[in-house]
Amino acid sequence: MREVVAIFSIVFIFMGPLVTSARAQADPAMLGRAIDAVVQLSIVVNGVVDGEEQVIWYAVGTGTVIAPDGLILTNQHLITPAGVDEKLAELESQLAAEGTSADLRVDAERFMVAVSDGRHLPVPRYVAQVVEEDPALDLAVLRIDGDERGEPLGPESLALPYLTLGSSEALNLGAPVHVFGFPAIGSGSLTYTAGIVSGFLFEEGIDGTAWINTDAVTSGGNSGGAAVNDAGALIGIPTSGSALDCRPGDTNRDGAVGPEDVGCVPTGGSLTQLRPIDLARPLLASVDAAIAASVGATATVNITAPADDLTASLAAAEGCAARGDWRCAVNFYLDALADAPADAGIVTALYDANLELGRQEAAAGRLDSARAAFTAAVETDPTRSEAAEVLERLAPYRRAIVVDAFDGPEHFIETDESDSTSSYDDGAFTLAIDQPGLISGFPLSPKDAPLTGEDFAALLSIREAAGDGMVTIEARTDPDGSQWVFAVDPGAQTWEVLEYDTGRAQFLPWSEAYSYAAAGNADEPLQSVELRVTDGFPLLFINGRDVAATVGAALPDIGNEGSLSFGALMTSEGTAPFSVAFDEIALYELS
Repeated sequence: MREVVAIFSIVFIFMGPLVTSARAQADPAMLGRAIDAVVQLSIVVNGVVDGEEQVIWYAVGTGTVIAPDGLILTNQHLITPAGVDEKLAELESQLAAEGTSADLRVDAERFMVAVSDGRHLPVPRYVAQVVEEDPALDLAVLRIDGDERGEPLGPESLALPYLTLGSSEALNLGAPVHVFGFPAIGSGSLTYTAGIVSGFLFEEGIDGTAWINTDAVTSGGNSGGAAVNDAGALIGIPTSGSALDCRPGDTNRDGAVGPEDVGCVPTGGSLTQLRPIDLARPLLASVDAAIAASVGATATVNITAPADDLTASLAAAEGCAARGDWRCAVNFYLDALADAPADAGIVTALYDANLELGRQEAAAGRLDSARAAFTAAVETDPTRSEAAEVLERLAPYRRAIVVDAFDGPEHFIETDESDSTSSYDDGAFTLAIDQPGLISGFPLSPKDAPLTGEDFAALLSIREAAGDGMVTIEARTDPDGSQWVFAVDPGAQTWEVLEYDTGRAQFLPWSEAYSYAAAGNADEPLQSVELRVTDGFPLLFINGRDVAATVGAALPDIGNEGSLSFGALMTSEGTAPFSVAFDEIALYELS
């Protein structure tokens, strides 16, 4: 049967352009619901890579949230031991091809769940475990039970966006189908393709339709994803495509196709097979009695047609904004403004959307895109100052080397020592030190890409600080081998420069302690510390002000080749433990 499908796929490829008609734009509300509910699933790999303990998330496929308390429907072959071992072998082959030594092990009980706004790469948010599976139908149900760090989450604490269940038996030939999933090679955003129901398949032992064929093109990574109808209800699970939808390719991106390349490159053009949602209902109902009633009946999704284009554009923009897809929101607000150019409310909403888009792009290190969004905000409403102020702040930077807002993958290991701790908490990275004289530091420049002579700016954004201590930027960039620390005391509102004394094996004051209160508002809390270095000569900015210039202080030549770190210290005479929460750290190349 599958060989016949493959032959028909070839016919479809050549005949498609002759019969394909233009498709209407998909309903934004339907798209929004699916984007929110479709998630990427990854195996959680622990191990030692080049001598360092690491946690790696390796994508295995797609899943769909089908209940607000964290139930996920996916394909069973993605989560079987054999499937997990296959993905682990792929990862080990990729690392070996890169010359990386690794000793890896898989947490076979947990899967990482990543969410997407539909435009950017998926971000890990939760972990889930398998609660039920049906090998015969190739279906499985997972339940979210922890955050991305594995901290427990109860079902009652979740209120996740989800897809309601439609009726696959109600589908007819030619019915519209919208398919969502993540690509087979885990370097892309969520994908969406539209098609129609092109046929039905039947199998012995299955009562009713066993498979739904659709011409919506997918790749292997879409397995376990969502196929929805025009109302946004789940009607099928993409489970397989023909062997024609994948070809050998340069998957490790070394410029050549060879045995080191793992997997294949999806090409499209073949029929996609969907497992009908009606076949999944008994499996879902068996998970627990509490959801049996909710999955046992077909849900009805009512979509009221917008009264006009303006209403439709505004509704779509608000939906995009609600899920954090600010570029999408900008596009629809622009459509709305074209229909109502004098509407001050739309002008405000468009400005805000551009402002959020710029912040989003800047946080991701995409400075050119961020500047374009902030400039668009200024052009939308020149009377507001927020975007112009951010443009001025970004003006010195050519490119982003590192930007970490602590709301995505964790790059630092949390510690809990007797004299210091480090932890991720509510979108911040917090250091706490309770031993006088102790310095705690974390790398700011990439370990595998030290500075090589470029002018740079190291910027720390600070949420709060308390106790007897200092926020620090340490530079190991001096060609003479000296190590320098620029230390800012938020309690005393002072700053100073420390130099490492190799004979005494400690940092000692190189400069006196200067007040930075005179450079700004004396009641202003410490919000940012920035070290800019041009041709080896530094400038120190606190809360955006050049504090050395304010007091006429000289700073040492520290060079610009080597590494940087950020952190904190507790003063040697301090009595109150020092803590600081960083909102964001960044390293930029200067223009």
